[in-house]
Amino acid sequence: MMAVSRQKNQSILSATSCIILASSSVALLLWGTLQRRARRKAFELASLAHRLVKEGSLVDCSDVHVRAKILYAAVDRATRFWFPSSDSRPTPLKSQVGGLSDHKRRVLTADPDFCLKPLHVDERGFREIAFYESLRLAHHNESSLAKRLQIEHGDLPALDELAFACDSNRSQKHSNSNLRLTSCMWDDLAMQLFVQDEVVQGLDLNTRNAWRELRDEVDLLRRLSSFTPDYYGIIGQPTSTSYEITSESYLLLGNLTVNFKKPCVMDLKMGRKTYERDAHYTKKERECLKYEQQAEFGFRIVGMRFYDPTHVDADEEGFVFLDKHFGRSLATTDKVVDAFRVFFKTRNTPENEQRLAEALENNKSVFEINELKKQWRICMDEYRTEIITDLIEQLQCIQTWFEDNDRYCFRSSSLLFVYEGDMSQVNRDVSVVKMIDFTHVQRRKAIDEGYLHGVHNVLSMFEKLIRDEDS
Repeated sequence: MMAVSRQKNQSILSATSCIILASSSVALLLWGTLQRRARRKAFELASLAHRLVKEGSLVDCSDVHVRAKILYAAVDRATRFWFPSSDSRPTPLKSQVGGLSDHKRRVLTADPDFCLKPLHVDERGFREIAFYESLRLAHHNESSLAKRLQIEHGDLPALDELAFACDSNRSQKHSNSNLRLTSCMWDDLAMQLFVQDEVVQGLDLNTRNAWRELRDEVDLLRRLSSFTPDYYGIIGQPTSTSYEITSESYLLLGNLTVNFKKPCVMDLKMGRKTYERDAHYTKKERECLKYEQQAEFGFRIVGMRFYDPTHVDADEEGFVFLDKHFGRSLATTDKVVDAFRVFFKTRNTPENEQRLAEALENNKSVFEINELKKQWRICMDEYRTEIITDLIEQLQCIQTWFEDNDRYCFRSSSLLFVYEGDMSQVNRDVSVVKMIDFTHVQRRKAIDEGYLHGVHNVLSMFEKLIRDEDS
């Protein structure tokens, strides 16, 4: 009886040992699995964060999913602002001075205050849309980080209808939702258990550093948005075309000239280089040959249009246009400054000039002449000094931004200057300068010395005009 009892106890102990051993094995296996999941999840998060701040293009336009999401966001945005009417169709923008070519579509204008910029149908178009979308999100604090993640990597609610209009794909996506939820729960558990794991901590540090960089980028974009035209999305893009930009698509921007009666406009192509680092050598050579002084000055005049109805070359509306060939002919600093003198030259109305001449012939006193000048709003400065001074202040704000900017590199981007050319207007001293053209913006962790050099030189030349006027 005793032997049977001992044998029974031994069997129980043996079974218990097996259970303990099996439980330990399962526990170790589960522990190892959770550790691998934690490390894998930490690696995925670090990789995602790294992709968001890596040097190069802001978004991966080679990914058709990313392209579809960018187009969806831009098209959807335009539906809030663009309500086309058959009574008012877009017309060519008369004040356009850059990008004029027989093989290029014209910039258009539409009521009430829209400017329609033709989009490139290749990767450049996607880049510019993505950049404007980033600016808009940062400016309006629309949960910028989450929105950017959603556009580049996440799911948009209506994306199925736009780019993946296949029933089988949608049903498969919904059927996998529970599996993804369960997987996320296990990942969360793993990350909590192994938060002190050496590998997880290292990857987490990389992720946090990348997120800090992204936060700084958003702040830079928020500040930059005040120097760019208002952005309202894209139009002319049919929803049936999911991945590609059509030849009928336009950026919907604010018209910078809408509040001016006689807008005088100048376009400066900024930077010492107007091509990207990885551009083909033929592209680099072609760009350098356009204007050899680009590397010296940091800018070139693409075109200008000013109001002078007395000029021999004035058109029927009184404007004189100087194109890109004029800008490329300016080989010295003095010639560039002279071009600025032409653009900012004071041009009183012929009526006021005649009235002033008659007053002088009638031997009016100096006091009377000065009073008449005030009454008739006649400017006797050789240059529009009030305009130049205002533009200098705006340029200094842009200069400050570029001194702080260590994230973005701008190639083939422009500064657009606008001021009122009609001296009879009450707001004749109003002016504006904005940054335009963002098809070649790239992320690079360095100061954009080329653009900054150009802004500094433009400021120096404008200040020279003020000094010349004072002397």
